[in-house]
Amino acid sequence: MPNVSFDNAEHPLSDVQENPARYVSRLERAKVTPGYAICLCVAHPEPLRLVIRRYGKFCHLAGWPEDGHRHFSGSAGQSACVFYKGPETQSPAGGGDTSAAIIVTPAGINAKLDIALTQREVSSGTQPNPAAGKPATSRRAATLYAFLQALWIASGLNRWNGLATSRHWGACNAMLLTELGDAVVNGEPAQKALHVMRRYEEADRAAINAEFDGFLDGISVAGATNRRGLIVGEINELARTQYGYALSLRQSARKYYGSNDLITHAEKTFPHAWRALGDRSARVVAILLVERTSKGHLRLVDLAAMLCSNAFIPCDSIHEVALANRLVEEHRAFEKPMRTAKGDDMLPDFELTDTPQRYHIEVYGMNGLPTYEERKQAKRELRRQRGIPSVEWDVDRTPVSQILLPPAR
Repeated sequence: MPNVSFDNAEHPLSDVQENPARYVSRLERAKVTPGYAICLCVAHPEPLRLVIRRYGKFCHLAGWPEDGHRHFSGSAGQSACVFYKGPETQSPAGGGDTSAAIIVTPAGINAKLDIALTQREVSSGTQPNPAAGKPATSRRAATLYAFLQALWIASGLNRWNGLATSRHWGACNAMLLTELGDAVVNGEPAQKALHVMRRYEEADRAAINAEFDGFLDGISVAGATNRRGLIVGEINELARTQYGYALSLRQSARKYYGSNDLITHAEKTFPHAWRALGDRSARVVAILLVERTSKGHLRLVDLAAMLCSNAFIPCDSIHEVALANRLVEEHRAFEKPMRTAKGDDMLPDFELTDTPQRYHIEVYGMNGLPTYEERKQAKRELRRQRGIPSVEWDVDRTPVSQILLPPAR
């Protein structure tokens, strides 16, 4: 990662992103004068300005609008600057469709979700409907899972540059907040509606806890109005209780209580992620919709869970997790394509990006099913017609360690 300059000093970007509590005062001063930070990835006559955004109690750096193309675009052995955005990454999501549920613009993400952040009729003893009280609009609404995927894509967390062999939650937090700064969720500023859990650091414990407690203070019951909040983090444990389940995230010991029906629904809706809970080779990221009970506990209203590799690359199965872990360990550069709209006729499981021509990688784990085999042959024919090279892994025949991959350039 490049160094950045602000408050009359130069700092490693990685440290600024992963330890924001240490730089609050410096970034606050730079936000006032001169009003920006500077990226030092390449030399330009005009400095590469960076936006300084406040999210919660901390400040974060983001790319200057419409300036991503001037940052370092990468070369052999060197990854692109994290603020680089080429033509293929600068077009807004939704294809200009103003009725799209999730729109990405230079100003940030604007999302309309199929949940209500404010429940205006709270009846005791019943599980609230997460969609109750939603405003009726012509704009489509996205599920929590679709929103979680969109956050991963916008933040670049579905891509790997091949230079490192690990990525921890601190890096994920920084990359997510870079994109979330001025985001809007259901018409509200994301800073009010959404909290991305921070990686626990003993030295910054007081600041981290104070920020989280400040967010949770906004989740409250006032008369007939219940104010909810969204939380993103890595699932640590799911345990049975007398009345249902208690879920905890790896970044905090706080408990979130869910009903049997909600957890059973989540298990059926996100089976690959649910089966990977406790598997040390995988990670499970969740977005939680929570509200306060009359006794002050945090209750799960809704949730979505996404299976990831050890480096937080999204995966659709535990077999993909194994392959993604191998690619990371071998310093391969690759991408996990994620379906954000209908119409993609041959979305591969992974794409190698360190070869002269991109290679599709297909993971075949449901061999023998007629519809699956038919789809497999159709994608093979499409790749043949379009001249796309590929690697196919039959999980029933070949161990992941023996997959033959093309050499990196």
